[in-house]
Amino acid sequence: MIKNLIATRIPLERIAEKIKTLDMTAQIKQLIADLDSQNQVATAQSRRATVMNMTNPHTGTITLHCTSVGNISIKAPASNTASSQLYSVPGQSILFALDQPFEIQQYTLNTHQLEKTDTSIIDNCNPLIIDGNRTLFDYSQRDEKQPALIGRINFPDRSADISVFDPVSLRKTAWLPQDNSAARYLVSLELLETIQDPEGVRVAGELIFHYHPAVAWKAFQMLYRADPQNALSYVPSLKKREDARLDNLLRPLELAA
Repeated sequence: MIKNLIATRIPLERIAEKIKTLDMTAQIKQLIADLDSQNQVATAQSRRATVMNMTNPHTGTITLHCTSVGNISIKAPASNTASSQLYSVPGQSILFALDQPFEIQQYTLNTHQLEKTDTSIIDNCNPLIIDGNRTLFDYSQRDEKQPALIGRINFPDRSADISVFDPVSLRKTAWLPQDNSAARYLVSLELLETIQDPEGVRVAGELIFHYHPAVAWKAFQMLYRADPQNALSYVPSLKKREDARLDNLLRPLELAA
C-alpha cells in the first residue's frame, strides 16, 4: 500500500492523511522483506551495488523504494551528540513515525546561514510536511526515548543542490550536487584526496573549470592545500562565473592572502 503513495503525483495533504490510517511500521517491514526477497536471487556483486545505491552515508538514510516521483527512506537517529553537519533536503518531504514519536528541530534556510525556528513532535497521528526548499530539519537523537528508526517520503527537487551547514555556527560550509555527473566528479576528487594520489592535484587543475560550482570548489580546495599561491591565481577566473555561493567561500581565503 505504501508504494502506491509515490506511484503517481498525489497532493501531499492526501498522502499525510493516508499515512494516519496505515500501520507504517508494518508497511516499512514489508518494504524491507521485498528487498530481501529480491536480493535472494541476485549475485553477491549486484547485492553490494544495490546496498551502495540505497545508502546515503552523508545523511545516514536508507532508501527502501523509489519511483520517478519520489522515494521512501528510513533513518536511524545519530548518537546523543549533535549532528556533525546539517544537510538540506531540496524538494518536499513527509516525516512519519514508526514505533515511537520523535522530535525534530526546524531551521529557516537562508543563502549562507540557518535560522533556528520551531521544534515539532511527529507521531502516528501527526506526520509532518516539510518544504525542503525553505526549511531544514534535524532529528539527531537527544535522549533514550527516541525511536530506533524514522520514516520519510521524499519528493526531491533534482534541480537544487544539497546545502551543508555547521551545526554550531549554522553557517553554510559546502554543498553537494544532485546532478549525477557532477556528483561523480566530486566523489572522484574526494577519493583521490583520501588516498593521497599524486595525480590528484593534476586532476583538480583540470576540474577547477567544471561547470558545477561544487566541483570547482572541491578542486580549488585540493589545489589550495597543495600550493595556496598557485590556487589563488585561479580566483579571478572563478569569480567570472558570478556564482554567489562560490564567491562567498573564496572571500575569506582572499582576505587572508
